Amino acid sequence: MSLKSELLSQHPEIFEDQDLLAMGFFPDSEITVLARNAGSLFVWCTDYTQFRSLMPADSEISSGTVSGQELIFQNGRETIVFGSEPQPAAQPSRALIFMSKNKKENIFYIRTACNLLPEGSEVFVIGGNDEGVRGMETILKNTGPSEKYDYGRKCTLFRLLVTEESRNKAGVPTLSPAESPEYYHTTIGNTDLKVAMIPGVFSMDRADAGTIFLLENLRDLNLSRVHSILDAGTGSGIIAVFLKKLLPHARVTAVDVCSFALEAARKTALLNNAEITVMPSDMLENTARYDLIISNPPFHVGKRQVFGPVLNLIRDCPGHLMPGGTFLMVANAFLPYEDHLSRAFCKSGIKNRNSQYKILYGFTKTLS
Repeated sequence: MSLKSELLSQHPEIFEDQDLLAMGFFPDSEITVLARNAGSLFVWCTDYTQFRSLMPADSEISSGTVSGQELIFQNGRETIVFGSEPQPAAQPSRALIFMSKNKKENIFYIRTACNLLPEGSEVFVIGGNDEGVRGMETILKNTGPSEKYDYGRKCTLFRLLVTEESRNKAGVPTLSPAESPEYYHTTIGNTDLKVAMIPGVFSMDRADAGTIFLLENLRDLNLSRVHSILDAGTGSGIIAVFLKKLLPHARVTAVDVCSFALEAARKTALLNNAEITVMPSDMLENTARYDLIISNPPFHVGKRQVFGPVLNLIRDCPGHLMPGGTFLMVANAFLPYEDHLSRAFCKSGIKNRNSQYKILYGFTKTLS
């Protein structure tokens, strides 16, 4: 049990007989246990891996039928959804937000809660003391009547009262209107792109320098035989949409664990009239085989460097590439991935580098 869940377990009054909406970045899978005495529980996950971790083994998951909801699991009083916005069947009476380390994302959660809950209800927010709780305290005070409800176990628990004032100050939650998405322009080589802007998504308001370096070097490759492409960890969809414009004949699939990223990738594709497939996946999970797998993978969780997901991607890539397939990845110049690539692929190395980034490649064997 995480420290956040330990602190929450001391406050059963938060959950008892409530129609609870829980959201944010869940530290573990204890929410269903903590809310066992709730009247109903609606859990909104924006992380696909967390959504899967909350599912009972062999559970039946249905595709979302409501805009913004990708996947749905329902079991009696419990509903768990993965998507970019929640759509509970009935109005919740209380909300619980697990803070993420992204300020704009947290503000979006608060706006969502204030918009969905009736006046006079309460929103509880819990965060680790290393996750920006001081900033959260200021945000809550500027939104409406709020207080520190409890603290301990290196965590702080806040309470916000939903009033007409707090609703007005919080504002209406909106990621980016589907009919006229907010976007920024970027030019890579001779290709102009519009990139959808959505809170919490990597390179939300400007193109990442590593991504630009990777894409500017693609034109040097012979991609004429590439007919299927996977963009693993697509973020705002820049790589996938750029490749679709570069190779109109190719089938391009973009995957990510973050529902906000999937929403951004879809909107970026729409803005650029690019037909790509966008779906939730933890890197290569549930994906097929491709001629090209390309990625600008993350290596940070908050301020912590985490290499496991990238190393798993390198290890698993050959099994998801067609014979003679190519893996391309951009990484910070100091990151030590070369040995892992040489163990995974029959041929690998550095295609190009500058002072900040390097482009790594791996080839699978062709059929003899």
